This record gives sequence, C-alpha cells and structure tokens, in this order.
Amino acid sequence: MYALLKILVRFSLIAYFRKIRIEGKEKIKKGQPYILISNHPSAFMDPISIGVNIKPTIYFLAAGEYMGRGFKFWFMNRFLNMIPVYRPETMPTKTHKNDAIFEKCIAHLNSGRTILVFPEGVSSPDKKIIPLKTGVARIARATELSKDLQANIQIIPIGLNYSDPHKFRSDLFINVGDPIKAADFFSTAPENEQEEVKALTDHMEKALIDTVLHMEELEYDELLTKVNETYMRDLKTELGVEYTDQQREFELNKLMLSAFSYFRENAPAKYEEMRAELDKYFGILAEHNIHDRELRKVDDKMNIAQWLMMIIGAPFFIFGLVSNIIPYQLTTALQGKIDVKDTFRGSINLAVGIVIFLLWYALITVFLVVYTPLSYFGLLAIVVLYFSGLHVLIYSNIFRYLNKRKKLRRYFKEHPNLKDELLWYRNDLIKKFEDFRNEFSSRN
Repeated sequence: MYALLKILVRFSLIAYFRKIRIEGKEKIKKGQPYILISNHPSAFMDPISIGVNIKPTIYFLAAGEYMGRGFKFWFMNRFLNMIPVYRPETMPTKTHKNDAIFEKCIAHLNSGRTILVFPEGVSSPDKKIIPLKTGVARIARATELSKDLQANIQIIPIGLNYSDPHKFRSDLFINVGDPIKAADFFSTAPENEQEEVKALTDHMEKALIDTVLHMEELEYDELLTKVNETYMRDLKTELGVEYTDQQREFELNKLMLSAFSYFRENAPAKYEEMRAELDKYFGILAEHNIHDRELRKVDDKMNIAQWLMMIIGAPFFIFGLVSNIIPYQLTTALQGKIDVKDTFRGSINLAVGIVIFLLWYALITVFLVVYTPLSYFGLLAIVVLYFSGLHVLIYSNIFRYLNKRKKLRRYFKEHPNLKDELLWYRNDLIKKFEDFRNEFSSRN
C-alpha cells in the first residue's frame, strides 16, 4: 500500500506543482539508518513531498492529535508509516506513551530504517527556522549508546522551499544538505548528555538554515518577492542561468538575503530608499492591475513557431479539457467548502484532487473496458487522461499569459503615457539593483 500510494502521490505532485526539483538526494542511500529533519511550512504537504522524492521507505513522526483514533489511526500507522507523538499542550493524558514511541524510533534506526522528524515542533508558514526541539538529538544519542557509538546514525537536513505551498501550479525546491554523523557529538559519559544534546541540536539548526531561504526579518519575504519579479529573470539571463535551474535560483536568492542584511545594517538609508521605490512601482502596477511579468515583454509578439505550437496543441487542449473539466470543477468546489488552517490548505487541496481525479479516471476506464470494443486497451485511458490534463494546465497558462500581454498593449493605447512611466521606473530599478549588486560584491 505504501509503495502504491507513493506512485499515485508522485504523479499528483507533478500535476500540483509547476516545477519540482530535489537537489542532493544521492546523499540518502538504502540500508543506512537516517534521521531526516526538515522545516515545516505546510503541515501534511511536507511529509508527502519528502516521502515521494526519497527512495528509502520513511517512517514519519506526527502529532498524535492529527492521527485521530480507530480506523483513521490504524490506516495512518499501518499503511502510511506514521508514528504518533503526544504533545503535552494538546494531548497531556497520553504523553506517557512517548517513551514507547522513543523506543520504537531506536528500533527502526537499529534496523537500518529511515525516520522523518520536523524538529521545529510546529508547522509555520513563515520562512524562518524556529529554534529546534531536542528530541532528534536525544533519539540519536540513545540509539548510538545502544550500539556503543557504532550505530552510524546519519542526520540529514532537508529544506523545503515552496514558492507557495497552498497555490496550485507553484514551485517546489527540495534541498538535501550534507549528512551529520551523530556519534561525533556523543560520549558514553552520562553527565555530558545535556551539553552533547544541545551541541548537536545547535549544529542541526545551522545546517537546516543552510538548506532554506531563512528570513531573519519578516519584511525580507515581501522584499525578495518584489526583487525577484523585477530583477531575477534579467539576472539569470545575464548569468546564463536556465529558467528551470532551481538550484542556481536558490543560491541567488540566498545571496540576495545576505545583501538585504548587509545594506540594512551598513547602509540603512539606501536600503529604505530601495524599499520605498519598489513599493511605489508595485503600487502603480497594482493600481492598473498590471503584473511585471507582462510588462517586461509587452511588445513581444508571437512568432510563427509559437503560433504553430498553439494551433497544433489546440485539439489536444480541447480533448483534455472535456475529459477533465468535471473532476476539476468538483475538486474546486469541494476545496472552497472545506475550512482548514492555512498550513493545511495545500495538503487538503492535494488530497481532494487525488481522490476525485482517481475516482473519475477509474470510472472512465471501467466504462471503456466493459462497455466498448476497446476491451483491455481501455486501461490506457488513465495514462491518456492524466497527460491530457497536464497539457491543459500548460496550454491554458501559456494562453492566459499571451492574452494578458495582448490586453496590456490595448490598455497602453488607451493610456499612452503610462507605458513610458512604468518602463522608466522599471529600468531605473534594474540599474539600481545592478549598483547594489556591484557594491555588495566588492564589499570585501
């Protein structure tokens, strides 16, 4: 069941996210005892995203209150490999069971298995690592001591970098950090336990921060988004970075965050001036319902090759739309009626989509196999329906983008001075970004 669900969810994630890339997964090998640690911005979406992209079978530590009881608990524990942890603030009457859970984790690790823990303890949408709990270090220490420091426990930080985990067709970059050898932090002396656990926890926190876009200041999130919208494409073009290269984009974003901190501390007047000019530019865009992406290529028109692609792709788009419109509308309607916390929104949307589309594809397949001459060839319907649905998503996004550019050209004809004003602001911002970049590069 775990393997089957893994396959189903993998294809669902490909449809849900526009781009997914995992960097460094070769660091995780089968047969080794690993504790995977990760940031936790999106509740159930996080273990799903890691579980389907990592080869070894994973055992997930999860808050006991979300696993429920009865059939729900049995299914999650038996088929999804979820292990409950009972938190004092939510399930104080069951915390005594955590000792058995602790021992179960040690047994899994001593059997060469992999467990996944979210050591921040809570799910938070903020792009900032919350100080880690010490549970992972204590599990690692107990396991190592059970094998005289020869258990070879490797702790691997994994950074989940979503552009927006709750938005359909957003991006996901999974960044696997370097393994941390737990035994290097421990001794057999019981009096050193507290100090050793703290040292490992501090080291894990720093390693986890390296794998994500860690915002020291909350204002950096909005600032980075605006700089990326206006400057990232130009910068990637100048540096020869491919559009799909999420690893390089992540590295550039890390540098930008370092630059924000540098100018905020060393040149606060310049920093605030840049923020004010960005706010003004985006304020004008918002006033006229314009996006920077359409503005930067507003004068670009479709060439013959692009026209041919749209014409050839149109029949496949119509087929895919007709084939998938009913489950899509049902999914959208149900998602709008389910009231959940923001951190659960993305994973609930994904789960609803998986169930409805799977039932729809199964219904169509059964009909074709039983009631048409296609017989068992009807089983191919699942593949055809899935890929035609993906084509609809890609084709419609391209069409919407081209149509927005066309409408923007028409809008600028009605407001002839607006285009020149916006392009002047944009070019001035780009020039200042370049000046900031050169100053930051030469700071040493």
